[in-house]
Amino acid sequence: MYSNNDQLRHHILWLLLIRIIFFTLLIGITVVLGSLGTQVILPSDTLILAFLAILFIFSIGSSAILQKQELNLRRFGFIQLLGDAIFAALLVYGTGCSQSIFTPVFILPVIAGGLIMYRKGGLMSAAAATLLYGTILFLEYRGIVPGYMTAAGWVPIHSVLKVTNLFAIYGITFFITALLSGSLAARLQSTEEALSKTSVEFDRLSVLYKQIFDDIATGIITVDEQGGITSYNAAAGRITGYLPEETAGRFIATLFPGLKLEENGARRVVDLQKKDGTMIRAGYSFSPLNLPSDPASAKSALDSCKVITLQDISAVEKMEKRVREAEKMAAIGELSASIAHDFRNPLAAISGSAQLLVMENEGKEDTNRSLSEIIFRESKRMAKTITEFLQFARPAPMYSEWFALKRSIDEAISAAQNMKEAQERGRLKVEIAENLDAFGDRQQLQTILMHLIENGLIFSKEDNSVVTVRAHEQEKNGNNVLSLEVIDQGHGIEPEIIDTIFEPFYSTRENGTGLGLAIVRQIVEMHSGSVEVESAPAKGCTMRIVLPLPSYEA
Repeated sequence: MYSNNDQLRHHILWLLLIRIIFFTLLIGITVVLGSLGTQVILPSDTLILAFLAILFIFSIGSSAILQKQELNLRRFGFIQLLGDAIFAALLVYGTGCSQSIFTPVFILPVIAGGLIMYRKGGLMSAAAATLLYGTILFLEYRGIVPGYMTAAGWVPIHSVLKVTNLFAIYGITFFITALLSGSLAARLQSTEEALSKTSVEFDRLSVLYKQIFDDIATGIITVDEQGGITSYNAAAGRITGYLPEETAGRFIATLFPGLKLEENGARRVVDLQKKDGTMIRAGYSFSPLNLPSDPASAKSALDSCKVITLQDISAVEKMEKRVREAEKMAAIGELSASIAHDFRNPLAAISGSAQLLVMENEGKEDTNRSLSEIIFRESKRMAKTITEFLQFARPAPMYSEWFALKRSIDEAISAAQNMKEAQERGRLKVEIAENLDAFGDRQQLQTILMHLIENGLIFSKEDNSVVTVRAHEQEKNGNNVLSLEVIDQGHGIEPEIIDTIFEPFYSTRENGTGLGLAIVRQIVEMHSGSVEVESAPAKGCTMRIVLPLPSYEA
């Protein structure tokens, strides 16, 4: 019936306040007009003051009682409406009965009952007003009226028909008013409830939309017709480095000059500069922001507003690049499977025959011996190239184990003649503790070291400088890892090609195959590790291999 007790309490309090103001103004205005000579039937000043005093005391006392929390507000409201009907009846009875100018005052409790207590309250007030008015008419008909009224020349009604007519007219008026006010109040209540529910749903929807706007991974930026930024979600802030409050009032063309918003179309890609100066690859698209506009205008300024979606696609492009490389390597692997034996078997025969020719011509300074050495050397280099090619295209399965790292490196150096000679001449130093263990495929990790050491020796050969191999355990991101470093003192690597040196078939050496570092990265990734490069022109290069280490109990 009611929205809640607090609302009903509030309505009753307003009823008490309106009662005091309404009756005080009516009586005050009537007294003033009477003093000016208007023919109005009024009781003595004493009675008027007594009436107002009773009215004030009742209203103030009711207001005090209304503050009690355990109060039955519905019953209390009915009592207040009945009190209003009684006050109206006293006013009408004391100012001329059926001839009183205050008879319409009975409408007040009827309307108030309908508005506060809805239809039931209005009908109860209408019934009380009708009975009280009927009582006034009966007393008038019987001549039971105050003496000051007859002294003033007032003539009572003596016709039963006229009394009945007045009673019927006002009674019907009171009940119709009750029904109308009750219906109006009920409709108003349902409208308020619907509005409140709609408001709650709208607030929830607004919160939901704001949460989606803030939490979505895609950056969303809206701009007005001048290109000024009007909204900027958290994802856009994470992508660009600018907080939403830092973009308020700024122009999109000034903040991100690379975004072209002239022609809408497919998704575009741009090199976007972040707040910290770094560059990222960003994909973006935009479309008109369809906001409500004045239908009378041919083209509203709102039609020029735009919404821009933005994404950091740096990682996606790198992934796509790796996928393309993987597809390319898969094709190379299929090709290598069919030509491996066809190449390696003839090369083995050529190499063996050339070696025999060299041995037969040993000690002889003739052309045949020189040509034999060339055949032997070049066939050996071609065999190495094919071996590296097959190793990259069809990597061998891993067999991980714990092994002594220093011993494994020494074995690899002893097996490679050029590395052994470099170590003997002091150009290769191994600074690894004897008790340091590594975990992984021993042969594949030896392959990594041989490629890195060979590169270090070749690129620092002109300076006759030292290549140092170091290794140690450390903690990284809460996990134990093995850090293996190969440090040379050569010319270093240019910054613009650091990301390219690990690509297959890329080489800065004249006779290089471009597969050595590609094999290194492939093996490291198979071990779930990473390759780090620290280099600067003319300051040497450090190749660091970081491999995860399981616990010894595993």
